[in-house]
Amino acid sequence: MSPRSRRNALSYFNVMVVGFSGVGKTSFIKTLMAALKSEMSQDKRESFGSQPSDANELKGALTKTTKPYTVSAGIDVDGEKVMLTVIDTPGFQSDYLIDKQLHDILGYIEHQFDLTLAEESKVKRNPKAVDTQVHACLYVIDPTKRELDQYDIRILTRLSQRVNVIPIVGKADTLTLAQRRRLKPTILRDIYTTQKIPLYGMPEDEDDEDDDEEQKEQVDDSNTNGKEGDSNDDEDNTNKKTAGSSTLEEFLSQFNYAEEDDETQAFLDYLQLIPFSVIAYEDDPETGEPIDIEGIKIGRDYGWGKIDCLSDDTSDFVSLKTMLLSTHRRILQTETVERYYEQYRTERLLIKRATKLKSMDVGKKILDDLTRI
Repeated sequence: MSPRSRRNALSYFNVMVVGFSGVGKTSFIKTLMAALKSEMSQDKRESFGSQPSDANELKGALTKTTKPYTVSAGIDVDGEKVMLTVIDTPGFQSDYLIDKQLHDILGYIEHQFDLTLAEESKVKRNPKAVDTQVHACLYVIDPTKRELDQYDIRILTRLSQRVNVIPIVGKADTLTLAQRRRLKPTILRDIYTTQKIPLYGMPEDEDDEDDDEEQKEQVDDSNTNGKEGDSNDDEDNTNKKTAGSSTLEEFLSQFNYAEEDDETQAFLDYLQLIPFSVIAYEDDPETGEPIDIEGIKIGRDYGWGKIDCLSDDTSDFVSLKTMLLSTHRRILQTETVERYYEQYRTERLLIKRATKLKSMDVGKKILDDLTRI
């Protein structure tokens, strides 16, 4: 590919938003789209969000999401053209429905892997194939909870096996600053120390990584068409410092921030911020657009005071947006391919090989039986 065509290439970035019903998933998506639109020039705003999608779902007054839908928009990030697609999902309901809903979400993610696997299996691949893999999954935590419950843990554990999961706290304006300061360490303790859920960016045990690599090598050795993914050396070096770290604070204390490279600093910044606290804008009940607040583009008016949803003083919204679209976007895309897709591909090939061997054994047994007749 020539330098010019590479520079003009379109990068696809897909983000899924999941969580329980009523935690602010759809309102967060509307706020994200409104924030991106506000950063554009007037001529680009006219066509913003006009790409094929179910963007009409976001128009008008806020309503309950009853079925999955996507909204897409072309944006410029650091001089690169990016097609951002956000997938909204129905909120998790009562406990007996959670496993069914989680199965549907994982099925969607795996279906995108299947599309990639099918494309790679073609003799002649489509050069215009669109990347539909889910690169990041934002799990919106209910702000009324004081810690993760068994359902959060079950959902996060299963999602983290298929996608880069990033925890955020929705409707953070319902929490005082003191409550936020207490909630974040509690959530991190549940994720990192108690449950050891491998969410995106979380340090992992080296033994687990070695086991995954050994399984992948076994399949690649028996399949000449297997492809190798380049490892992310910076992230590996970061994770190697986990030995003896019982808490995330201990892990972070091992680094001298000023001496680390840019990518390691990006991960350290990320780990200091999660779970991100976000506040959605107050919408006009008729148009669904942000209400007019003097001096504030996107915010909320409580009568006794006003909140700027894009201010670092009130939420982590801008930090989250920057992390997703700028500092971590390429890492998330690479992790999706080299870790989750390759893991899924390995599993599918192992199943295929096991099925083939079983069929051969059955066939041999039938031939033996026929010989005896």
